[in-house]
Amino acid sequence: KPLSDLGLISYRSYWKDVLLAYLCSRPGTTLSIKDISQEMAINSYDIVSTLQALGMMKYWKGKHIILKKQDVLEEYEERVKRRGKMPKIDQSCLKWTPFVPPAPSTPSS
Repeated sequence: KPLSDLGLISYRSYWKDVLLAYLCSRPGTTLSIKDISQEMAINSYDIVSTLQALGMMKYWKGKHIILKKQDVLEEYEERVKRRGKMPKIDQSCLKWTPFVPPAPSTPSS
């Protein structure tokens, strides 16, 4: 989760790109917020708020309905073409170790 307003702007930009890419890759597919959340590892609330910002979410009869607006999807695909392909990351080159905080010291008696 972002810790600042600027971080929130960056996260929303990322969420928008990955959600639009996801929706473009599944034409004609029935989707649920839960399925998208599980597959994309994005919080359901963030998916709903992003789709609402894009005008692609409707609340009807107690449920959120995803509206696959063709104009929004086509605009995204056109932007991707102009931008060019994103660089690929070779996952075998990534070396990451999670931070493990040191154990708290106890006063000696």
